[in-house]
Amino acid sequence: MKKKVLVLALVMFILVLVPACKKKAPGQLSSEAMLGMVPEGPVMLMAFNFQQFTTLEFFDKTFKKNWQQNKKAAEAFKDYQDFVDQTGIDLQKDVYGVVAAMYGGLDSQNPELVGIVNLKYDPNKLLAVFKKHGEFTAEEAYRGQTLYTLKNEDAKKDMRLTFLNKTNIAFGSPLQVKKAIDLSLDKGKSVLQTASMMKYVDKLDKKSMFWLAVGSIPEKMKSAPAGGMMPVDLSKAEAFTAFMDYKGKTFSGELRLISQNETGNKQIADMLNGLKSLGAMGASKEPELGQLLNSIQLSSAADHVKLTFSLSEELMNKLGAKAKDKANAMAAPAAPPAEMPPAETPPQ
Repeated sequence: MKKKVLVLALVMFILVLVPACKKKAPGQLSSEAMLGMVPEGPVMLMAFNFQQFTTLEFFDKTFKKNWQQNKKAAEAFKDYQDFVDQTGIDLQKDVYGVVAAMYGGLDSQNPELVGIVNLKYDPNKLLAVFKKHGEFTAEEAYRGQTLYTLKNEDAKKDMRLTFLNKTNIAFGSPLQVKKAIDLSLDKGKSVLQTASMMKYVDKLDKKSMFWLAVGSIPEKMKSAPAGGMMPVDLSKAEAFTAFMDYKGKTFSGELRLISQNETGNKQIADMLNGLKSLGAMGASKEPELGQLLNSIQLSSAADHVKLTFSLSEELMNKLGAKAKDKANAMAAPAAPPAEMPPAETPPQ
């Protein structure tokens, strides 16, 4: 009897103190696994955990409470539930994650793009909705798949979409979408074979809500002349990484500039800390600003400059509301000048 009580107590202890592992839905992939569907050679790579995003208050406000404020969404669907009914997709339950990549250089006028969405969906139902609203302008067959040309008023932004398989949709530039199809057929190389990018990606926490890696800094930025009021030396900057997580109603994360330049890195960190100190001077009038600045830490080392942060969702919502109010105030038309009374005619 005592043994049974001991075992029961141990089980209860585990259930209470050890968080349960959330079972993945069929077809649900981690961002790391999704990289195998991204073609090789991107200059920028990012991933987004949509399941975490839907737990934010921002999601409920944007997609449920304030649906009508999005003009395009309101034209197609009367509300969020109508969107779910027509598409068969509940964003909170059925969309798992997104990975995206850019090719050709950050300073390119027409970079190539590709995105992969991992989700639970009915391709026939979703296709019917796209066609009903005229989102496709042409179709093209490629290796047993259909590429749909997305409607776009800018002819330079030629975008395609394909239902890659039962749980993934690919969209982006024609060439990169075709390469994603090749990868789904075990042909070609993925970004996992791009060592110049993966050496930065491998160091990131890929379980976070959002992460990003830029594997090459544009030469224009690196060659910008140092000097003036804010001297910075970016000549040896080679990459930039970032990640953000959301747990316990708190956003935390890191921004990191990778540069093998200890002196230059210290200059950048000192400059940013100086700006932070200047901003703190106005914190008495803007308490949220003070909280924001206190949540940011800046440092440097021989091979990087780093910014870390930890911000409550409540503070983020307050800052967002204030920014919106200021933007609305700036956009409001100026009051017309008061009319001057007519001048009196002097007596004759």
